Amino acid sequence: MIDQALRVLIGLMMFLTLLAMGMGLTSVEVVGALRRVRVLAIGLVVNFVAIPALVLLLVQVFAIDGPVAVGLLLCALAPGSGVGPLLVDYARGDVGLSVGLLLGLTFSSVALTPILLGWWSGGDVGVALSVTALPTMGLIVAFQVVPLVAGLLLRRYAESPTRRVQPWIARIARWLMLGIIAAYLLTQGQLFLANGVRPFVVSLVAILASFLVGWAPLLRTGTERVSMGLTAMNRNLALAMLLAAMLFTHPSTVAAILTYGILMLIVAFAIAAWLRRSTPALERALDAGGAAGER
Repeated sequence: MIDQALRVLIGLMMFLTLLAMGMGLTSVEVVGALRRVRVLAIGLVVNFVAIPALVLLLVQVFAIDGPVAVGLLLCALAPGSGVGPLLVDYARGDVGLSVGLLLGLTFSSVALTPILLGWWSGGDVGVALSVTALPTMGLIVAFQVVPLVAGLLLRRYAESPTRRVQPWIARIARWLMLGIIAAYLLTQGQLFLANGVRPFVVSLVAILASFLVGWAPLLRTGTERVSMGLTAMNRNLALAMLLAAMLFTHPSTVAAILTYGILMLIVAFAIAAWLRRSTPALERALDAGGAAGER
């Protein structure tokens, strides 16, 4: 009974999060963000290739298998957290780039997340696609793409009421997320200890490495690097939890996702606070390095 209620709440949270995100964007912002093709291409490679490969390597190195490994890999295969643009804005990064990345990752996840998940979960590609990937695709369309497009249309054709309602919907989604995490901690908190120390270590290493992988590409400015790094390290916890609730129901899988998610938020806010203080100096240093390279 509790598990069924949590599944419903997770789906509602996911729907409201993407609806609020779409309601908060104008058509000009969307078009401008999606025109940055080169940076978006780098973001897709970082989020759908580099980070999943990194987490898969860490899982193998630390000999983590079973439901715990599934939880960690679900986090790796679920990019595009709505927290990303908020942290980028706080860290004085390129918010437009972060929004473009978030939109690109949301729409790309319809195909790429199911295919990668299906490939990982089964040897036969056809069987994997039918058993895992196709149901995943349906979940992403229903709970991410539909509310996002609905939010964009509402903002386009009913801007005034949409702007008034959007903050309340976003606030409800955030409270739902906190409530779901609290419910899992209260009902299944003992699983954190049962999973041992290694999932904590793997999660922490993966989170820090994800930021560095996002920071590493040869982007033009320091603010672009800030945006890519923070967007890459913030995985879509809501999507990972939704996939776990619908397709991978073992309690240890959910516990691993919550472990990753809580550590991710703590580390991400700490890095964003550090970047907020140091971004101007980093920007000057990167610009000076770029000028020196051109000479």
